Amino acid sequence: MIDQIGKNGGNVILATPSGARPHWLADKYPEVMRTMENGMHRRFGNRHNHCYTSPVYRDKVREIDELLAKRYGTHPAVIAWHLSNEYGGECYCTLCQEAFRKFLKDKYGTVEALNRAYWSRFWSHRYDDFGQIEPPGPSGEESMPGLTLDWHRFVTFQTVDFMKNEISAIRKYSPHIPVTTNMMPGYYDLDYYKLAEHLDVISWDNYPSWHSPEHLCEAANSAF
Repeated sequence: MIDQIGKNGGNVILATPSGARPHWLADKYPEVMRTMENGMHRRFGNRHNHCYTSPVYRDKVREIDELLAKRYGTHPAVIAWHLSNEYGGECYCTLCQEAFRKFLKDKYGTVEALNRAYWSRFWSHRYDDFGQIEPPGPSGEESMPGLTLDWHRFVTFQTVDFMKNEISAIRKYSPHIPVTTNMMPGYYDLDYYKLAEHLDVISWDNYPSWHSPEHLCEAANSAF
């Protein structure tokens, strides 16, 4: 197919398939599926329900990305790599919680410094050890803005780290073709500036809803 497109003067932006995994992968390696805030393990379905921290999922994604890059990474019709699809979402599994604690320890150094930054004495929420820290949520800590902000920062950090794993896999066999990923206007769950630092081209999703009463506003918004 890529040969045919190239012979007809077309170009290809080839995507990596990490945005959705096959059923057999989730069956064989349950850890690749996300855990929700309430501790419930996600069942198979939809997209983007994989754990960004899972070593198994990272290894499997890297393996297939390298195979794609090795096979198509020097094809003259391939002009860019599209990493995954709409990175997003969060996971509360034990792997992610441990990674979150390491993220905080690397940032603050000591639990005393974290307590000062969070003003955790308020309502007796002081931590005695990094091991006591859990992600914020309705079933736990909701009244500590510092913790909530750091959790969002961690989610971005972990997503970027996952993306960098994909980039390095592509670069191994396709070092000269630019990489991008599609960002979503109005989506604030990730700090896109952090993603942009590692991309060659910035891309975004544009889904204008034409033929509506607000079509002029839609046109202006999409153009902006």
